[in-house]
Amino acid sequence: MTKTRARALGAVLLLAALAFIAYAPALRGGFVFDDDNLLTKNPLIQAPDGLYRLWFTAEPVDYWPVTMTSFWVEWRLWGADPTGYHVVNLLLHIAAALLIWVILRRLGIPGAYWAALLFAVHPVNVQSVAWVAQRKNTLSLLFFLLSVCSFLRTRWHNQGSASVVGSPQVGRFVPQRRSGLGTTRAPWPDLCYWLSLLAFILAMLSKGSVAILPLVLLGLVAWRRRLQAADFLMAVPFLAVAVVLTLVNIQFQNHGLTAPIRTAGVAERFLDAGAVIWFYLGKALWPIGLTFIYPLWRVRPDNPLWWLPLLGAVGVTGLLLARLRSLNANYAAAISASPGDGGNRNARDLWRGALFAWLYFCVALIPVMGFADIYFMKYSLVADHYEYLALIGVLALLAAAWWGPAGPGDRRLKLATSAAIVGLLTALTWRQAGNYRDAETLYRATLERNPKCWLADNNLGIVEVDSGRRADARTHFVRALELNPDYAEAHFNLGLLVRREPGGTAAAAAHFARAVQLNPRYADAHYYLANSLGDLGRPADAIAQYEETVRLKPNFPEAQLNLGSTLASSGRLAEALPHFEEAVRLNPRLARAQLNLALALRELGRPREGQSHYEEAVRLDPALGR
Repeated sequence: MTKTRARALGAVLLLAALAFIAYAPALRGGFVFDDDNLLTKNPLIQAPDGLYRLWFTAEPVDYWPVTMTSFWVEWRLWGADPTGYHVVNLLLHIAAALLIWVILRRLGIPGAYWAALLFAVHPVNVQSVAWVAQRKNTLSLLFFLLSVCSFLRTRWHNQGSASVVGSPQVGRFVPQRRSGLGTTRAPWPDLCYWLSLLAFILAMLSKGSVAILPLVLLGLVAWRRRLQAADFLMAVPFLAVAVVLTLVNIQFQNHGLTAPIRTAGVAERFLDAGAVIWFYLGKALWPIGLTFIYPLWRVRPDNPLWWLPLLGAVGVTGLLLARLRSLNANYAAAISASPGDGGNRNARDLWRGALFAWLYFCVALIPVMGFADIYFMKYSLVADHYEYLALIGVLALLAAAWWGPAGPGDRRLKLATSAAIVGLLTALTWRQAGNYRDAETLYRATLERNPKCWLADNNLGIVEVDSGRRADARTHFVRALELNPDYAEAHFNLGLLVRREPGGTAAAAAHFARAVQLNPRYADAHYYLANSLGDLGRPADAIAQYEETVRLKPNFPEAQLNLGSTLASSGRLAEALPHFEEAVRLNPRLARAQLNLALALRELGRPREGQSHYEEAVRLDPALGR
């Protein structure tokens, strides 16, 4: 092995080792938040035909078939053991960091390895790596970066420039002679072009936030040479993929909603965007005070202070453009006066890099700026996992400024300072990853940072119920409703809690009814409201709620069984029969459904048909035969 390869291998092992140290607490962690809906309690993941249904039906909540395929495969490897999922997430994150190193080095960015190292251990990334459901983040970024890597090898990217990839000129603007825009033909797509497009499709099928790639690719062309009309033509297939799959994602996200995620006007959304930029820049530069759910902003267009972030973002963009234009003019004048004189080339390259990094950072945040609503924005307009893609631009600029010609000349100072920063970030990430040991730790840590987080109170209440601490659970459910009286899930959970108490049926029914009023498509709330109404001696009302339950959630065997039982008790046996049959079809191991079907068939004069169901009921539950 050559000395160069040995050093490269050592660098890879160092990055991987630091990442494993930083995320060690999360590797022993459990499932949190929506990991159950996405993975552990997702019937599509556990079904033998799940792959087909994930790819070719409208059953999934979101259309991320590549991400869900990874879960489907892993479920067959380690089932409900969270360790395997955490390890895979971390390996994907490490692979992404290494690809960042490759890409930045290929672009000639100074400090490429240090940028990758900072990304690997940055605390903002903990939410993307330690939260199993964020596999969509780690997987989509990997394919995004693979697409960029392939693109950098295409004839499209490399045409028309005097510099060669890997030469000292890469990353520097090379003036070109041309007779006008559009005079250069688009290069014929080569294998790397199609590989780049394929990787982008896989990225979009992992998570839709990578739809900004076509703009990034055009930016990379502009980084190397002047954009021409042919470049936009070559970007059309990427743009088509981005538009089509974004529309598909929006359709899937909206098909189950009964009300908009939030109501915000155009002005409010632009003010959101301005504030989002500075929030994430602040967390990238000073990753202190991170939390799972941040306080929900109340943007006020009538408050002049809310306009400052947007004006500041526009101002920074204008300043960078003006400064670069001035430096380019000075550089051109210096070259004309003294050919071969670099003049202010280093300063110009640094400002040019700053402009590119700033624009990349802002563009990468567009999908999460609030122009289009994401379901998580019900709880907070910002989240650490939203910054996963954008963070690369900030870290690349910091590394380039420190390790480039404009940075300090003492190499030992650079190494010592960089090592200290990496060590500090590793320690902060290790501490932040510890919050993901289990759901209770995560929600308690969230409430410490954000005491008014009604979602964390509700979810902590669920944890308390599972642990048998019912009094503490009630406290958290009540507090969640004090903070947000229109929180349907908290009403539902409080209803489940009080229903188990003596004389609590009426109070439970009131909470279930309120949950249904707030969210008419809440099938489980309809089901438990029906159960409570039946217990209160109101069978007609119970039947109406059961019917709504099976309309919203037809594959709910217990609801089909209880609807049939209530109909039968009301003298409507013929109407009950198909519901018993459906309950048995959905879950043949539901003993009570087998018994009720047998009894219904006997009462309807078909005892021979019912005998096999009676025998199956007794086999499943011998107590039913006594």
